[in-house]
Amino acid sequence: SLLLVLSGCSAQSSSDLSLGDVDSCDGITVAVNYGILADDDEVSCVELAGSEAIAQDVLGVAGITTEGTVTYGDQVVCRVNGLPSSSEPFVVEGEEPHTETCDDMPPAFAYWALWVKDDVEASWSYAEEGVATLPLTPGMSVGLAFSTGGETPVPSDP
Repeated sequence: SLLLVLSGCSAQSSSDLSLGDVDSCDGITVAVNYGILADDDEVSCVELAGSEAIAQDVLGVAGITTEGTVTYGDQVVCRVNGLPSSSEPFVVEGEEPHTETCDDMPPAFAYWALWVKDDVEASWSYAEEGVATLPLTPGMSVGLAFSTGGETPVPSDP
């Protein structure tokens, strides 16, 4: 019989990640601002054993699931923890009710913005990569904020 072993190069395995204390986070702070989709924003801390982790793995350990689009895959975040719903429309002031299919780019009036900041003193800035490739290191923050009607809020800070 033939045994084939495949080994990949990954910055960090998700088993090297764990939840930490938000008030004294030495790892990566994770923040989600749901905007009009839900009342409760989320902030958590993910500690890492190594020097770097990919955003999607960090979000997963924090209990945040993301869904990309058919056209752009994980380079565009279409849903966070199942929101917006694929079956129930939501309303943004000045727009027709919208039901998100995640087939293509979400509309400019209602989309998830992916944010990063280099350290606790830095300002939030748009991520330059998608969640599947965005590298994060201890001290950084990663955030998702649902933007509506041309206003793009930044994630909540702890």
